[in-house]
Amino acid sequence: MKLKMLAMLVVASFMLPATAQELVLGLSYPKTGRYSTISATEVAVDIAVAEINAAGGVNGRKIRLDKFDTASDAKNAQIAVQRFAEDVKALAIIGPYSSQEAQVAFATSERLEIVQIPNSATAPGLTKEMKWAWRVIEDEGKQFARLLKTLESKKLVKQKTAVVIYPSDEFVGKALSAWMPKLLEANGWKQVIPPEAYLTEAADLAPHITKLKGRSPSVIAFAGLPAGAAKVMREVRRQGHQSIIIGSQVMADPDVVKLLGADGEGTMYVSWYWWDANERTRAFEKKFLDETKKRGIVKAGAHHVDASAYDIVYVLADAMKRAGVTGDPAKLKAERNAIREALAKTSLAGVSGNICFARDHDAELAAYIIRVRNGKRILVDSHPSDKCN
Repeated sequence: MKLKMLAMLVVASFMLPATAQELVLGLSYPKTGRYSTISATEVAVDIAVAEINAAGGVNGRKIRLDKFDTASDAKNAQIAVQRFAEDVKALAIIGPYSSQEAQVAFATSERLEIVQIPNSATAPGLTKEMKWAWRVIEDEGKQFARLLKTLESKKLVKQKTAVVIYPSDEFVGKALSAWMPKLLEANGWKQVIPPEAYLTEAADLAPHITKLKGRSPSVIAFAGLPAGAAKVMREVRRQGHQSIIIGSQVMADPDVVKLLGADGEGTMYVSWYWWDANERTRAFEKKFLDETKKRGIVKAGAHHVDASAYDIVYVLADAMKRAGVTGDPAKLKAERNAIREALAKTSLAGVSGNICFARDHDAELAAYIIRVRNGKRILVDSHPSDKCN
């Protein structure tokens, strides 16, 4: 009798219902390294997964995250893809974070045939002609052009004079500096001097700002992260220039007010997320700040890449639901492909807006023009998202 009962238990263990399967997603993110303090990607993803699982999961199955710290290094982002695709047997990957990481990691995901969706890799053209790479971001060039349009239509500057300054040893700086001057010129801006490059670790920026030679442009278009902008603006103010700083989406850090301090008054940048846009964004902002506080992370608000990370989980959950994904290891290749095919038909309301994907797998998102006034971030304009084709 005991042997019979034991046999029945063994058989039962191999006949567990399909609902016992987990849906594994990989999270490739910079927990450490140069990008680790910019956003709180892990927090945003954890919130979304917890919400979805609490609501019953996807197709009756819970989502399980497998996390990999890239340490902000492109080589590690490539290793992460291999780990998720071959060892973990993940269905899809959230991340990597930066454009530099994505440029390397995308080649690997194309070879291993697994979907990757970064939340911050905004360099133009990264997903062009890719089959497995998607992005819930908006193109840097398009967003910067929208910012310039607002500056002119709302008469926020007296003269259309500018200088582009960028860190030449940063991937993002070099990428942005290649098209920022062209966009300024195309929109009728006069550049008082050619684009000026500096090294990130340079202690003295005086020689770079001295090149302005008494000419104070209305704006300094900074092609880099807010921490670098703070260093530039300290020297700009020291030399007596009244220029304000403008930036594309890489400047869209809610902590920019603290980073720039008094030197940042008037700063303007563009973001695809605004915390007070609607009820959904306000709810996400509260959850995000509550959770970061619990974890001892000090943030002024959710970065737009945090909003994107949160939305990516819901985008993948929606695709998996419509594709009827089960998490069955025997169907892994087919279900990965089903997710990819389902993404093309995405139409989902998220905190980043109404998400759909254009021809090159990039989402079409809105633009929010944000200005620093009296130590606070204020919304001065917005541009609707383009329609997906």
